Amino acid sequence: MKNPYYKLLKIAVFFYFTSYINIAVGLTADETVYETTQEIIDRLQKEKDRLKAEPEYIQEIVRELIVPHLDFSTMSALTMGKNWDILNGNIRECVSHGFKNLLVERYAYVLLSYRKQDINYQSAIPIGEEDYVSIRQTLSRPEVKPSTIEYRMRPDGDLWKVVDLVIDDVSLIRNYRKMFNKDIKHQGLTDFIYSFDECKN
Repeated sequence: MKNPYYKLLKIAVFFYFTSYINIAVGLTADETVYETTQEIIDRLQKEKDRLKAEPEYIQEIVRELIVPHLDFSTMSALTMGKNWDILNGNIRECVSHGFKNLLVERYAYVLLSYRKQDINYQSAIPIGEEDYVSIRQTLSRPEVKPSTIEYRMRPDGDLWKVVDLVIDDVSLIRNYRKMFNKDIKHQGLTDFIYSFDECKN
């Protein structure tokens, strides 16, 4: 499925990748974002020679460090909007899996072009009424306008999971929802669902 918001993803993907949530328990949302940002940067540096020789290895890194720590069920529900309510469990699962693979492919491709940036952090603030928090980072490098990235996260036991990413005040989930709604209106819900390879079987 082609993604008209690929350019947004290209801007967002490294920042989103750094939201990897550490499996250590007892850390605050601020601590997990800060500590794992450093861990991811170190991993990219350590693996740079292998990544240069085997670019496809980046997808393995993404699946190893990112996928288990993102709330794809919530992200899929937010992206599908009212259409999520009329899907049964099996269809929800394949759509969520397809959405995950769509993001992984984009992340893996863009991460290969990562360049070091200075990162400043702002403390987590509560949002909504379900213990969600928002953590904002400002990323900058010489002669480039700074960018902001906001991680919207929710508690899940002793962990924190990302449910949305806001780049320069533009929500990734909101943009995908617009794209999906447009495709559903054009194709119909059934054809849209089967446009995901994961839903064809």
